[in-house]
Amino acid sequence: MRMRTPLILAAAALILASCGTTEGDGTQARDSAAIAGLAIAPASFDLHVGTSQRLILAVFTDQRDRIAGGEVTLRLAFLGDEPGGEAELGPPQPAAFLPIPGLDVAQPARGPAVVESNVLSGVYRAEVDLDRAGFWGVFIEASLVGGPTVSGQTVLRVLDAPEVPAVGDPAPSVDNLTTADVLAGLAEAQALDSRLRSPDDRDSSALLHERRVSDSLAAGRPIVVTVSTPVYCVSLVCGPLTDHMTGLAQRFGDRADFIHLEVWRDFEAQELNPAAAAWIQTASGGNEPWVFLVDATGTIIARWDNVLDTGELEALLSELAVLDAG
Repeated sequence: MRMRTPLILAAAALILASCGTTEGDGTQARDSAAIAGLAIAPASFDLHVGTSQRLILAVFTDQRDRIAGGEVTLRLAFLGDEPGGEAELGPPQPAAFLPIPGLDVAQPARGPAVVESNVLSGVYRAEVDLDRAGFWGVFIEASLVGGPTVSGQTVLRVLDAPEVPAVGDPAPSVDNLTTADVLAGLAEAQALDSRLRSPDDRDSSALLHERRVSDSLAAGRPIVVTVSTPVYCVSLVCGPLTDHMTGLAQRFGDRADFIHLEVWRDFEAQELNPAAAAWIQTASGGNEPWVFLVDATGTIIARWDNVLDTGELEALLSELAVLDAG
């Protein structure tokens, strides 16, 4: 089977249609009879050549409704140095729905299903082998609950090598800001977390602002580093993610140090926090949010771009030894 891709990358609008019926789980199921196809929005940040690369995709109908739950079928095709043209599709593989952590959004009991939601509640995730840099076509097919089997396609760009610190790399040792810095008047509160406007504001993520990455590395302590900007996040998932990480810190704080790095030191001046930039800034800019897991040797052993797979992180944290208090 071959696919033909457009010369421009596909984009999915986040506009909702109207009317729907409520499923038993509270999700608004849409009438899928008129759906002709799918729109696919790549959600991965740093795809590069390698095996078992994490690929995440947001899936919509051609009527701008969201698809959630269950699995879709994914196939890849290498296109070469240009995004247009035809290419042979590779074998099919499943891509499972991955909810966005921290969002209190009902998910369909079965899927993939067309749902009415004011937010993007999740993406579809697969691990793919990418053996060449360049443009890759992605073909998605979904058998919708109560509806037809429909398909869509998009284009990805794959790099020769990662631009953001990857698994196996040493963790950047940074002297990030802490609550103590803000209380001492050494930094503005919003540079600690973009939701804060003064040192007197309640910091809902205070557990993530107690330690410096450099100190944890020097002490040989595992670290979960979250790089996000809750107010200015383009994908709108940074706030829920940061709050979710606070909950994980309460549960797994005896296994690792949890540290949040706010992306912006001063958003109005477009000044990045140097600590965050050391982790995620690239020659072409950068994206957020990111979560990294660092082991006791200071080596990155896992990373998640954009949408965290909290089940994976929790499983890895459960394998770590209990730390001494410090």
